[in-house]
Amino acid sequence: MTHVDRVVKCKCNIIKKIEKRPGYHAILSALHEEKQAVVMWLDYYIFIWTVVIFVECRIRSGFDYAELEKETGFSLSHIRAVFAGQTGTSLSRYVLSRRVANAAFEIAHGDRNILDIAMAYGFANADAFTRAFRRIAGINPNDFRKQKRSVGHTMLCPGVFGVSIKPIIVEEMNDMNIENKEKHTNEGGVVLYGVPKIHYGAFGGITPLPICMKAAANYMGIDLDYAEAIVCSGAAFRFTWNETCWDGGSVADIFAFDDPLKVLRCALESVGYEYNLIERNATTKKSEFIDFIKEHIDKGLPVMARGVVGPPEMGLITGYRDNGNTLLGWSVFQDYPEVAGNIRFDESGYYITDQWWENEYTNAVMSFGKATGKRLTIKTVIENAIAVMTPRRHGDYAKAGLAYDAWKKAILDENEFKPDMISALLVERFMCQGDAMDCLADGRHNAYQYFKKLAGENPTQPLYERIAEQFSTAAASAQKMFDVLGGYERGEVQMQAFAKHKTRVEIGNLIDQCKAADEKALALLQALAKAL
Repeated sequence: MTHVDRVVKCKCNIIKKIEKRPGYHAILSALHEEKQAVVMWLDYYIFIWTVVIFVECRIRSGFDYAELEKETGFSLSHIRAVFAGQTGTSLSRYVLSRRVANAAFEIAHGDRNILDIAMAYGFANADAFTRAFRRIAGINPNDFRKQKRSVGHTMLCPGVFGVSIKPIIVEEMNDMNIENKEKHTNEGGVVLYGVPKIHYGAFGGITPLPICMKAAANYMGIDLDYAEAIVCSGAAFRFTWNETCWDGGSVADIFAFDDPLKVLRCALESVGYEYNLIERNATTKKSEFIDFIKEHIDKGLPVMARGVVGPPEMGLITGYRDNGNTLLGWSVFQDYPEVAGNIRFDESGYYITDQWWENEYTNAVMSFGKATGKRLTIKTVIENAIAVMTPRRHGDYAKAGLAYDAWKKAILDENEFKPDMISALLVERFMCQGDAMDCLADGRHNAYQYFKKLAGENPTQPLYERIAEQFSTAAASAQKMFDVLGGYERGEVQMQAFAKHKTRVEIGNLIDQCKAADEKALALLQALAKAL
């Protein structure tokens, strides 16, 4: 459905609502002029709404004004005149402000070179970008980054949110009243534009939960980097192995703590929020999920969801249409061909799906609850790390040090790697090996980054530096496993290398090194917890 189709549909729905008001026909003649005024306002409202969405969807790809003429049904000169008359801002100034706002978001919440960001948003050179940036933001881009200015999101028009240099603050998001909420939903849909895309490798990470946390928190104007997100959730310290079978899901973030929901609570509490969550069970209704999604999206809050598109990994819901039956968002799987049959794409790049409830892996939705303003203390983060890294068994799963032993035992069991085994079994084992290496390389590297930063901020406490060193050692040992296999790819060469006993013995030695580094880090964390 094009923007024009949606405009016609929502316009008709709004007028029908007006005409259904009690006593409408009895006073039709008296209200004729008022109705004309309402319809005229709707025309302007829908016109502006269409232009705003057109701009947001193409903020990086560039503008084809001939396409805008086609979308609205008006000439460019008329579009400019009406837009300026209704908003008090010229169309060119508005487009410039949106390009600068989106660039400012990346400057504030990323580490990419400022010139590269400028080029991505269509500025020809650094001077042109600096002039435009100062004109809109009142400060040059370098100073904006140094001063860590706040950038989050705001309402662009009813039902449409986008990133802004002057974001909605926490209190405003919590206090949005029912009147405004009704305005947001009167077209059956709300979309949050500008939420950063999530994918494996986004922000330098490969664990979906902290990737989603960083994207959502930054959109809300909360400063959060990937290392902090994965560490504060507890996921950076996890390592779990299913002792009963080859289980590729055993390193998932929900296995960090013995309580699978704790990693989710910690993720949101770490940025100063309570968490709201609905899990799916045999009695859960689709309407409950829809109500949850709409309640949060209407307030401009991204919703995190396990499933929706593909397997039950965390993704983001960034909007809805058709009163919640159709969802938009980002998924780490949306570009995978095996899920392409169930989704289509919005101009913004968001997936669109009306088959999300039929996906059996859609098992939970979570979003920001009441703002507490209290982020997790360093001591709490350390205590959580100790809990995750303490060797134990929980059901079929060995955790921390015991998981390393179970992993090594599994890959060195020659009965599991017979020469005549079918390829599917080797693929299964190799994928489990790959997920384990990814988990450690990602988690321990970012734990190193986090504690290295604390060491710089607390030079009188040497334990921070020593802990960082051990996590660096564990990460390096995990990285070496990729070298032993012949690279980071999950291809035939690496799989056949893994099938060889000699290769698995080398990996077993590196597993021992990871375990030893983790054990030393755990002892140092316990000492630090006592010292704080």
